[in-house]
Amino acid sequence: MKKKILVVECMSTGVNYIEDIIKRGYEPVVVEGHVALSEEYAAQIKEDRRQIRARLSSRVRYIDENPDYQEVLRQAREVNPVHVVAGSEFGVSLAVRLAHDLKLRGNPLGILDAMTQKDAMHEALSRAGIRYIRGRVVHSVEEAVECYDEFGEKGVVVKFTRSAATVGLTMCNSREEMVAAVRNGLGKSFGTVDEKSELLVQERIHGKEYIVNTVSCQGEHRMVSIWAYDKVRLPNGTNAYNYGETVTELGVGHSQLIRYAFDVLEAIGIQYGPVHGEYMVDEKGPVLIEVNCRPMGGNMPREFLDAIFEQHETDSALDAYIDPKRFLRQKSLPYRPRRKGALKVFILPEDVDLTSAPVMPICRQLRSFYSASFDRVGKGDGFMQETSNLETSGGYLYLLHEDEQVVKQDLELLHALEMQFPQILFNDHKKLSVQPKGKADVPGIMREMELLGSTLVFSDNRSEEEGVILVNRDTLKSADDGFDQGILDIADPVNFIDIESIVQQFFLFFRKIRQGGRIIVPETTYRHLPYGMDGIDIIARVAGLVIEVPNSGSSRLVVASVPVLRRM
Repeated sequence: MKKKILVVECMSTGVNYIEDIIKRGYEPVVVEGHVALSEEYAAQIKEDRRQIRARLSSRVRYIDENPDYQEVLRQAREVNPVHVVAGSEFGVSLAVRLAHDLKLRGNPLGILDAMTQKDAMHEALSRAGIRYIRGRVVHSVEEAVECYDEFGEKGVVVKFTRSAATVGLTMCNSREEMVAAVRNGLGKSFGTVDEKSELLVQERIHGKEYIVNTVSCQGEHRMVSIWAYDKVRLPNGTNAYNYGETVTELGVGHSQLIRYAFDVLEAIGIQYGPVHGEYMVDEKGPVLIEVNCRPMGGNMPREFLDAIFEQHETDSALDAYIDPKRFLRQKSLPYRPRRKGALKVFILPEDVDLTSAPVMPICRQLRSFYSASFDRVGKGDGFMQETSNLETSGGYLYLLHEDEQVVKQDLELLHALEMQFPQILFNDHKKLSVQPKGKADVPGIMREMELLGSTLVFSDNRSEEEGVILVNRDTLKSADDGFDQGILDIADPVNFIDIESIVQQFFLFFRKIRQGGRIIVPETTYRHLPYGMDGIDIIARVAGLVIEVPNSGSSRLVVASVPVLRRM
């Protein structure tokens, strides 16, 4: 009979534990803790669990949610596990308690507050004599105002002492903003059964944010990855995640950051398992934002992480419990990421009644595209709330490439689109003005552009014409490749209700044109896109086309060409 390993609250990147456990010859058993949250987030937890159960199917045994801890412990004893690991933020407390009561390897029960509560972890740093962020738990607006007067010179941060996915986090640049955030948060809770969640006001630190992911074994600590985060201040007060990118080579200041991260682990008392630590670096050096004693979030695919770091966090964490000798060998290996990786978190700058999601075919065109997750797309009535935390992001995109600049260029492009041209990513057709149906003058375009050779015309309203090959949406896929030029003549506004579908067709059409060939788009086509001429420029740019200088005539054509790949 295979030995069992309990995975408590198996979610997000923690799902990788399941495959890792199976591959090591053990049997995973998922424990669902009793999570008491607001109705909104409890529903999300249940939906996440449902999806994960569907993925894991019959490969995994479950201990179902139960408010009676003693009953959960009884069922855990029946399983007779050899190890217990936390699969997400919501599983940390229960995993520590189970490991303690089952007398298995784990972190001391006495450090649980410092592992899970943002005020307690900074108190632990203060006692250890290392840098921490000043803060105070408040129970009234008056107490919060006292905090602001004490350390509000650079603003303050209002957050729950226990939370996840940036829920309840507000960056406040004024006393008025802080008072509004405190009033909104007082009396609310974001925690699990028997665990408090109070409102914390902290001084605000301005600097560059990093993630240092570590794994510990018998009090020995190993850094497994380091990421840098970029965030954007939104009008609603949210300091929204833009992207996280891997640090591919340690530079000035990184040694100090990593050393400080190890000091934090010592101050809190971490003995075993992964820690996802968030840090800010300013002119004074690094300081802890918070530790999360579980694998990094973001639903990171194990294959994606392996392609970057040649290891992934959950597998390295299992070494700490199962194979300490291998953990120590891995600890001595140099940090040498093989590729550049990034996680793009899509920002919705406004509410959207989603009609279609061109973001999905657009992402697949990017040179660094690896995979994507758009769980909110297609759910419910299509309404997507503006981004206020990670739960209300538009989706996740995973980028990977050998050339770091390719990843950076794709990140810059996507952020420009989401902030300046959001309708080209998440389309709300009701926000667009309907343009009249037209018909392109294909013979006139051919004369004006002096087109020679083979011409492919993609049209929704033409009959056969001399000198061109005509295709429609039904015949485009089967058309030959290698045409000298192409003309886009999709002029019926009905075809632009589903922008996602028509953008996919445009990308397919572009691939039918040879290197060095030109693509001509008349106004009768691009005026139906979000942002008109800018919209077709965006689609051409995403597809890797070169936008050409327009003619000085009155035809208002957009011309792009397929780049010629250089031979080495």
